[in-house]
Amino acid sequence: MKNIPTDLLRTFVTIKDLGGFTSAGELLGRSQPAISLQVKKLEEILDTRLFLRGTSLALTADGEYLYASAKQMLEINDEIIHKIKGEGVSGKVRIGIPNDFELAFLTKVLRSFTKIYPNIAVEVDCDISKAIQQRYQQHFYDIVLIMEKVKENEQRDRRDYRIEPLEWVMARNYLLSHEENIPVVSYPQGCVYRSIIEEVLNAHDKPHRMVYTSPSLLGLLSAVEAGLGITVMARSTIPTQLTSLEQSAQLPKLDDVCIGVYYENERLGAAARRALDFIRTGIANLEQSRYETL
Repeated sequence: MKNIPTDLLRTFVTIKDLGGFTSAGELLGRSQPAISLQVKKLEEILDTRLFLRGTSLALTADGEYLYASAKQMLEINDEIIHKIKGEGVSGKVRIGIPNDFELAFLTKVLRSFTKIYPNIAVEVDCDISKAIQQRYQQHFYDIVLIMEKVKENEQRDRRDYRIEPLEWVMARNYLLSHEENIPVVSYPQGCVYRSIIEEVLNAHDKPHRMVYTSPSLLGLLSAVEAGLGITVMARSTIPTQLTSLEQSAQLPKLDDVCIGVYYENERLGAAARRALDFIRTGIANLEQSRYETL
């Protein structure tokens, strides 16, 4: 009976999640040739092709099956490791999270984390990134996620940031009139989304007006769903009841956004380091599938 090494499965899943061999290598600390050799070895063990050869990274039918199964296997593997190694870890971790991830990311990660580390108390604040960053600079948090503009020369650990495309988001039955100013629903001033919206629309001479401003994610989603206007969200945070459009004649292409993890390495205790591992994994495996709001 053959066994599949978990490191090969992790490499395969990471390639698919990050959309490339190079990105997977950066995250896993391996060279691109080494990543390619791991995929080749995995294909030899299974005697099948996993990726359709060509310019894209589309999976074969066997690849799709393995991807779904491998993710389940790795979750079980990681839970075993964390459970056995982490039961004795205790403490408190303070985390700041942007509003956008309150529904799409936070609850899932926290649910898994608290099951594996029941003795670690986690305190979470959700707010716009500017407010989170200000409190972080005052040492209010151990770890924060910040939505920020993409840096030209990014030199951080690849596990500590993720580049996400931004998309225009609106209600499914919403029709944008060509005659009126573009109605925008947004977070308050200081939000990177709002800054990008205003810069892009002004650069393309697109008349617009802020019709609804709220610091609450659910408030913004409710306003958009009610048809008050359109907003902008990172692709992986868009809920199922809304629709997205990257660009159109009226809506110009948006910049990408960066999801950055910040922490002071020398200040992290054992509990915070466990939380950091979970946050990094959660960001790397952000699903492209939509979620439903409560």
